[in-house]
Amino acid sequence: MARKAVNNPRQIRAKSCGCKLCTEKFRPGEKPTRRDCTGPWQARWRDPGGRQCSKNFPTKGAAEGHLDEVKSAMRRGTYLDPTRTQITLEQWHAMWWPNQRGARSTLNRDERMWRLHVKPAFGSWPLTNITYLDVDGWVKRLLGPLGASSIPAAFQILDRLMTTAVLDRRVLTNPCDGIKLPKRRKKHPEDRRPPTYAQLDAIREHLPRHHHPMTIVAQETGLRFGELTGLRRCWVDLKGARVHVREVLEDSKGHLARKVYPKSDAGLRTVPLTPLAVETLTVHLGEHPADPARSAPGDGLREGELVFRGQRGRPIRQANFRTTWVTCCERAGVQRKTVNPTTGRTEWWPQFHSIRHAFASRLHELGVPEVVVQEILGHERGGDITWLYTHAASDVAGQVLAALTGSRPPLKVVESTGSPQPSHPQPSTTILSLPRKTW
Repeated sequence: MARKAVNNPRQIRAKSCGCKLCTEKFRPGEKPTRRDCTGPWQARWRDPGGRQCSKNFPTKGAAEGHLDEVKSAMRRGTYLDPTRTQITLEQWHAMWWPNQRGARSTLNRDERMWRLHVKPAFGSWPLTNITYLDVDGWVKRLLGPLGASSIPAAFQILDRLMTTAVLDRRVLTNPCDGIKLPKRRKKHPEDRRPPTYAQLDAIREHLPRHHHPMTIVAQETGLRFGELTGLRRCWVDLKGARVHVREVLEDSKGHLARKVYPKSDAGLRTVPLTPLAVETLTVHLGEHPADPARSAPGDGLREGELVFRGQRGRPIRQANFRTTWVTCCERAGVQRKTVNPTTGRTEWWPQFHSIRHAFASRLHELGVPEVVVQEILGHERGGDITWLYTHAASDVAGQVLAALTGSRPPLKVVESTGSPQPSHPQPSTTILSLPRKTW
């Protein structure tokens, strides 16, 4: 066993010092100019792995205090290697990022949040220098450049980085713990209500003809945009009136790719087709046949297998379709434009995803059990169905006014859901019917 050092901490000779020992080492033959040495004091110790470590301090007392702290930390098991704790957040991100796993769209979002918001704020900071107040102030400054719904995505990057640093024994605590994120701006019930089927009919009248079948199937099945654009002929059963959702088409940084769907098992499901949806698909596939071959996502796009394609036979991109959708909503007089007071961004209603909300509200008003709606829409949590899609679907104020003025019988409360009876007509296959020449 090595003998314990008796000169720990020790004073290091300095060129700027004029004491006898420093002068003899750096300027032999010269006369000393001072009595006491001003060189730094070096504290030396061995880490739990036996590696020699050292750190310099301006005074002997500071060096001795550090040695006492190191000994206490080793006994408590909280010792951290100083060379590991001084790594910057950008350096730590470069080590952390290659180990991240997830969907391509999620990874692209995380990379964008790191590059635009986390790195400019803390990239050059050592891990140990990031404090709770620093993170709290940064989150407050994000409100404006980012909306309250986007701030968690940026915050989670920093939180995950620091959580992994704690687990890797680089810092003792995570400064993100206890941070309160801004609450999302609440919307008026009118802004949460999905579009009616009559409004969707009006929008379709202005859409290009080749987009009509996709929008009709969307409001008859509640499929997401990526599920519709990635739908292949082999997963459409017209005789059995079923659609099997197995994969989606995603646009990642301008690159279209097939993705085994979904993140959770809830997305893998079978959706029934209404008579209108079956008729629409039958006519559409008669005019634009699709290859019924069954290929794997790794085989490439296989555009000929897609049920819904663009006018030139290419896959439909969400960005291009959104431009067309917003324009047609405006021409139909259905569009509502609002400016978010927090971010200053313009928000448009309805979005294409609002068709899914309308379909969920339709099932809710028809009395379909929530657990069934959850299964059809591909949600893991039933609460998403109740509060996000159907909570503001009914015109409660109109029903109360009608009851008070005697123009209709009093409201009847449904015990199973606690919601009043619907006030607008139930959708039928005739609501969405269009002349075949416009399909």
